[in-house]
Amino acid sequence: MRRRQRTLAELLTRSLAASGLLYAVVIAYAVPATLVADAGGPLEPFGAGTSSLSRAIDHPTWRRAYAQQFPGCADMARWSASIVPATVVVVRRGGDLERMDFDEAFRRATSPSAADDVWTIGACH
Repeated sequence: MRRRQRTLAELLTRSLAASGLLYAVVIAYAVPATLVADAGGPLEPFGAGTSSLSRAIDHPTWRRAYAQQFPGCADMARWSASIVPATVVVVRRGGDLERMDFDEAFRRATSPSAADDVWTIGACH
């Protein structure tokens, strides 16, 4: 018994189904694992020779461990309160973490001098 030759539509459907299944498996396992992973380690200071683009891309972010170090504070990106936080957690240029008044952090972040720049990563109740 001889098998019939498959049409182009059948071959295309099979290859798309197989690649779609592979794509779904990668998305189902790789993406959640990356989002849930906690990247630990010390903060790295910004060097004097870094460009503004690299500073915008490689800025410090909130980590779960900071919640223990700063009770009552949470990730600034997830701050959902409609009020401005009284204090925030900032990262200084040297990599040190500090709790600071919101107004002071805003003044430093928007000042023309880069010497006193801070990154605001957390908001406190």
